[in-house]
This record gives sequence, structure tokens and C-alpha cells, in this order.
Amino acid sequence: MSVLEIVLTSVLGGLVLVAVFYLLVFHTNKNNRLELFEVLNDDAVIGATVFFGDSLTDFFPVQDFFPNRIIYNRGIAGDTTKDLLERLDNVVKIQPKKIIIQIGTNDLGKGVKIEKIIKNIEKIYQTLQKEVPNIEIIALSLYPVSHHKMWLSPVIAGIRSRKKILKTNTLLQALCMKMNIPFVQLYSQLADAKGRLNREYTLEGLHISGRGYAVIANVLKDYL
Repeated sequence: MSVLEIVLTSVLGGLVLVAVFYLLVFHTNKNNRLELFEVLNDDAVIGATVFFGDSLTDFFPVQDFFPNRIIYNRGIAGDTTKDLLERLDNVVKIQPKKIIIQIGTNDLGKGVKIEKIIKNIEKIYQTLQKEVPNIEIIALSLYPVSHHKMWLSPVIAGIRSRKKILKTNTLLQALCMKMNIPFVQLYSQLADAKGRLNREYTLEGLHISGRGYAVIANVLKDYL
């Protein structure tokens, strides 16, 4: 093998190991979170606030940012709109008064069509409105991503693109207008001048840093 072939093989091997590690971590976390939610529901306060979504919610330290409110974080890393639909019952059980939902980036990362993403989100909203009387749903826009934060960013951000994220946000906002649901536009709050996730607000191009969550929390305080 040539030097170039050896280097390429090593790089590809490293990327495969990283991918396997991510899958194992997300799978373990998902099972643990689902079990934890079932246990916590036994003593959950009816009429509280719930944050519902994927890793962007899972890793959001909402209790630290809003210590004077009863908030349950029901985010699970790796989740898609389909996953949220499948575990809606867990949220319905505690009959939240308010629910903040942010979902869809993992769908884009898996190549799911935008129209399908919006359709699934609409089903989530409709089910909650049907099963939880007078629930207040607050929809968060998808966040930008960056393929330039670090060397691994292109792998982590994957096929998510600015164009697809913005189109999803446009259709999501239209859905929220139709259903009379508040839509919180956070894309512009987190993006840099080129529309990429601001380097200060991200860990590796997809997930949010402490400074990024501070920006998000500052916007959401008016909705809580």
C-alpha cells in the first residue's frame, strides 16, 4: 500500500470507530432515558412544563436555567419525529400545562423528506391537543449547523444543510400559524453572518455549547 492509501485507510477506520461509538452511546442513552421517564412519571407534578425533543433538548440543562419552575426534560439524543410520536404516551401521562418542542434535525440527518418531517410534527401537535386539554404548545425552530467548527464537524453535521434547515423552518412556521401555535425563531439567534451555527455556540458543529444554551434560555424566558 502507498503512503496515501495507508493514511486514507487510517482516516476511514477512525471515522468508522467514531460512528460506532456514537451509535452505542445514543442507543444506551435512549434505553436509559425511556426507563428513567417511566420511573419519574410516578411522582411527576400534573400541569408542569415539559421540554420534548432530541439531543438538543436532552443536553439542555433547563432546571439550571429556570430553577424556579417545575420543568421536566423529556429529550432523548438521536430521536426523530417518528421517535417522538412513538413515545408521546409518556408525556401525555403527566398532562403538562405547557410543552416546548424542538425536533427534526435528525430526520434531516437521515435524509427524511422535509414534507414527511412536517407531517409527523403536525401529528405530534394534534395528538397533544387531543389528549391533553388546554395544553400550550410552543414550537422551536431548527437550529443552524456548522461543517467548519472542527475536523469532525463534517461527519457530525452530515447531510444537514442551511437550505434544508431553512425550508423546514419555513414550513414549520406555516404549520404553527395554521394551528395557532407560537413559533420561536432561534435560527437567526444562533447563526453567524454566513448562516452557520456560531462557533461560540456549538461544541462540534451540531450540539449546543453552554453559551449557546444561554442564548436560547434568554429567548425562552418570555415564554415560560
